[in-house]
Amino acid sequence: MRFKTLFAVCALFGSLFQSSPSLSQTLRTAWLGEHEAFLTWYAKEKGWDKEAGLDIIMLRFDSGKSLIENVRAYDWAIAGCGAVPAMQATMSDQVEVIAIANDESSANMILTRPDSPILAEKGFNPDFPNVFGTPESVKGKLILCPKKTSARYLLDKWLAALGLEEKDVKIEELEPTPALGAFKNGYGDILAVWSPFIREAETFGFKVAAHSQDCGATQPVLLVADRAFTEKNPDAVRAFLRVYLRVVDEIKAQGPEALAPAYVRFAEAWMGKKFSEADAVAELREHPVFSLEEQLALFGEGGESPLKAWLAEIAAFSEKMNPDTAHRHATPEAVSDRFLKGLK
Repeated sequence: MRFKTLFAVCALFGSLFQSSPSLSQTLRTAWLGEHEAFLTWYAKEKGWDKEAGLDIIMLRFDSGKSLIENVRAYDWAIAGCGAVPAMQATMSDQVEVIAIANDESSANMILTRPDSPILAEKGFNPDFPNVFGTPESVKGKLILCPKKTSARYLLDKWLAALGLEEKDVKIEELEPTPALGAFKNGYGDILAVWSPFIREAETFGFKVAAHSQDCGATQPVLLVADRAFTEKNPDAVRAFLRVYLRVVDEIKAQGPEALAPAYVRFAEAWMGKKFSEADAVAELREHPVFSLEEQLALFGEGGESPLKAWLAEIAAFSEKMNPDTAHRHATPEAVSDRFLKGLK
């Protein structure tokens, strides 16, 4: 009798284990408080990470620089990061680029006040017809801008479009939140920031002098992975990309308006910001995302790679910003579509 009871209990537990899904692999990921994190947050809300055999943990950082510098301290495996800090990390062989998170070119802006003389002239340089400002109206101005960021890269491009260099202006390096606070209180003449900080800047009436694309600067946000992790866990990397691209497909199929309510919830939960649905629609529109086929086309074949061309310019900017640091160019493996190709 005891044997039969024991056998029945064992059979019951065996049945439960067979019918339950396999345990998910924990995947530590790192993000900033901005658009690219929405895709992973949304996938977790839907339970799509569990369906892919993953339990995604989302860690939040205040800047791409901090995110990259803490890859070992926080033991993250995959992250969404602006191209400027990401390219510095690829040069050190720390991480590799595995996909494109979004294009934030429309979400990086040079802002000034409504009464600024900078807004008096547009198209000073015919090669950049949508750029406001002239050498005379910008020279000597105080610019607030976070260092080693996409906004800093845009600032460099904007000055160049006006025939200016750093020495022609005064640059104070501040993180976005204190920079916006100082600018709101009347300090500085020009502010360089990105989304979501531009949403708040709009409420204060600040005006756009230039977007990244106006200055010929394409600004991809990248999905990067710790190289040591990718070598040991290629299946987990591919599983994550499937989850992320599933949300990309959802955004393309449903459109910004349909996903705006979810983005409003994300903004409050992840960024601590109260967005209207109009804000959410703007955020989704200003950050184009790329399907698997579009990603592979941007990575390119046979040496023709739009993505690598963009990143080469950003890498050159990074080297210019760090003249005393011995950089070397990223190895070909540092920007690779090998995991994306594994999804086909």
